[in-house]
Amino acid sequence: MGILYKNLIRPIFFRIDPEKVHNFALGISSAAGRSGIISRVTESICSYRHPGLKQTIAGIEFMNPLGLAAGFDKNGHAVELLGNFGFGHLEIGSVSAYPSDGNPRPRLFRVPEDKAIIVSYGVPNEGADSVAFQLSGKKLDVPLGINLVKTNDESRPATDEEVFSDYTHSFKSLQPYASYVNLNMSCPNSAADRDFFDDPSKIHQLLEQLSACSPQVPVFMKLKPVSDEEILREIVSIADEFSFISGFGINLPAGKPPELNFKTARETLSKYPGAVGGRPVEELINYNLRLLYNIIGPHSRYSLVAAGGIFTAEDAYKKIRLGASLVQLYTAMVYEGPGIVKKILQDLVKLLQKDGFSNISEAVGVEG
Repeated sequence: MGILYKNLIRPIFFRIDPEKVHNFALGISSAAGRSGIISRVTESICSYRHPGLKQTIAGIEFMNPLGLAAGFDKNGHAVELLGNFGFGHLEIGSVSAYPSDGNPRPRLFRVPEDKAIIVSYGVPNEGADSVAFQLSGKKLDVPLGINLVKTNDESRPATDEEVFSDYTHSFKSLQPYASYVNLNMSCPNSAADRDFFDDPSKIHQLLEQLSACSPQVPVFMKLKPVSDEEILREIVSIADEFSFISGFGINLPAGKPPELNFKTARETLSKYPGAVGGRPVEELINYNLRLLYNIIGPHSRYSLVAAGGIFTAEDAYKKIRLGASLVQLYTAMVYEGPGIVKKILQDLVKLLQKDGFSNISEAVGVEG
């Protein structure tokens, strides 16, 4: 499947505007997901199961640690088919309380030399109530995470009351359809409010308001990539007060910070607005992952979810060894196609066996 995608399908797709290709792929996946035959055939071709990849995190059973990151399916239209591609979980979103058109187009760019994409969507989505309706009739065989974010709308400024009510509205609407909820607390492409939670006291206020919503599912917090250990310790300390917080993730950095390594000239990259995903962010995310794991420790109630630059089993395994219990990909689907999921899982088992681990959980944090 990988050879077919790279030699035939990808060359055609890469001649077309990236967002048009993305929307086409989602539309086809959404329609195909309504066919039981197509779903079963997809699962038989793409899925791979091994007892060594299975684990329970925050009370949720995951058949494997590899998930589809938020951003690919923003509104949950294609989750039925995507759930048959071999992923251990899916994460949709980001979803906000109110519909948003996002940023002007073009807002999605490929950087093939670096195996990267640059995303400037500005969190377009149909709004929490619409997504809840969309999910109400769907049945999935894998856990579903829902990523929540503040509505990106100039008419809804990032005041305390507006931000907190936005998250709580979305949480109430979508919690019944989620295996877990992920709070996107630093969307790099929502410029008006991406720094809102730089004040830790506002994190505490948000969690207090979510606590009043009586959370029934685990909640994760997707944090801005921060190299300041004291800030991370303060955030973890705040989370300690709220038992429904089950872990953390690390977001993409805003823009194109100097820490990212590119083959493409910076002058060329400057023409593309937005945040970078893919290979260039790998080292930065891994650095922050190690830092965060060292703070929570190996026997913490918290689990870490990590995305950024995963194209191979070695990439995924590195993040696991640094402390991630779950890993996610998105950009690799663009460059390698859906067959990459099965390939990573098969090779991940080989890496575990090579190191003498019988289960993926044994490898979590061994390099932390």
